[in-house]
Amino acid sequence: MPGLLRTVNGTTTLFATASIKSKQEGILSANIELVLNASRGVSDIFLNITQNAGNLVTFKIQSLNRTSSRLTASFGKQVNGVSSANIILQDKSNNITARGFINKKAIIPVRLESGCQCGCSCTHTKKIRFKDGTTLKISIDKSLQLALKRLFAKLERVLKKLAPRRGKGATADPECNARCYRIANSCKAACGIFAVLCTPICLSAQAVCLISCLPT
Repeated sequence: MPGLLRTVNGTTTLFATASIKSKQEGILSANIELVLNASRGVSDIFLNITQNAGNLVTFKIQSLNRTSSRLTASFGKQVNGVSSANIILQDKSNNITARGFINKKAIIPVRLESGCQCGCSCTHTKKIRFKDGTTLKISIDKSLQLALKRLFAKLERVLKKLAPRRGKGATADPECNARCYRIANSCKAACGIFAVLCTPICLSAQAVCLISCLPT
């Protein structure tokens, strides 16, 4: 089953999966699981990517309350420079601050840019620095980047097929919509740290969240 999307009492649940085969990188698979209720401030976002049945990256972003969430992640050896992360994201007036640990080392708290989708290589994105004076540097092979783009493109097609068609007269609560954008911005800010590895899930979370805001 490639995917499932349903809404019950304002909570929308999504499951979607996609796989591709690459000559250079083998079999890549992605699984997304979302549980979202913007009105209640609930957002649980999960992404797992495997390469040849081994873990490439696992992300989980879970809401703690309406203004903060926790990102936990683990990475395979294909991702150079990072193995794990445990970060608290705090949203104050749409300014997102990150604090916590990467590679089990404490980072200096930093305000993140939610609009950047290419990681710390973006010139306007602050670099992640550790309290020991070193700087986070992440890289993946070019061929793997290209394979991931193909994988995410296929996953996006699966998600589009799952999205229900709403009547033209259906309107959502503006406050609910605003919460959805905050959820997506926090996700994109966190994913900005890790380059191309998780940004697509944030766009999916935003779309699914906005669906949950529509009247049933």
